[in-house]
Amino acid sequence: MTTQALLTRWFEDAAAPREPRTARLDPTPRLVVCLAGRDEGAALRPWLRRGYRSLGDKIRKHPTRVAVTLAAHRGRVGFACAFPLCVDLASAGARWWRRKRAENPDFQTDAVARLRETERMLQSTGAPYCLFTPGSATIARLWKAPSATISPYQYGGYLPEDHTHPGMPDVVPGRDRYHKRTYVYTGNGFVLPRRKPVEPVWVTRRDRKTGKLQRLSPVLARRKHKHARRLAPLGFLEAVAGIHARVLPL
Repeated sequence: MTTQALLTRWFEDAAAPREPRTARLDPTPRLVVCLAGRDEGAALRPWLRRGYRSLGDKIRKHPTRVAVTLAAHRGRVGFACAFPLCVDLASAGARWWRRKRAENPDFQTDAVARLRETERMLQSTGAPYCLFTPGSATIARLWKAPSATISPYQYGGYLPEDHTHPGMPDVVPGRDRYHKRTYVYTGNGFVLPRRKPVEPVWVTRRDRKTGKLQRLSPVLARRKHKHARRLAPLGFLEAVAGIHARVLPL
């Protein structure tokens, strides 16, 4: 005699115990990081506009545990960048080097060690990253050659024609139309954007010693505007976001 198959074999038994369902995690990185920068908001704006969130608040809350914070969010970061202070390695700070060397003969070695540590933290995110320094031959000699050498005006075409600088509009020409030799160190699959240059703006002044006219970048013309030397290249970062970022739901 053939045994008839039970109908419950073909239909789901609502009373039967079920395996717990695990939530599907969104694999899309949703965080961005900016280290050692005075211009964090402007630097990350192209990403925030696309729905990403900055880790800045957590980093500022625990400034001595930056590496731990980044490690805890590995895999969730979509982009990382850094603007470390380089006064001990760039020509802008050379006037103080003799005094610093007398106080600490290894002050430049220590400065390079800080650059290495900053890059290690960027690498730890697992995300495409870029680290910006002045275009200083001392940095290339004591540390390493950059991935690329750029100037902000070379990427100003990625900014709208009516763009004005959000932080220093009286000093920085709109659309990043200024020259500042900048080293970029990249990694973790970072793709360097193509250049889209605009015509740079120059300031002329007469040299006090020689009497000759000099052509200077507006962000380098006056010592009181020294903070402008560490501003983020906004057109470059807009282009980077165009390559690496996705538009996420807010």
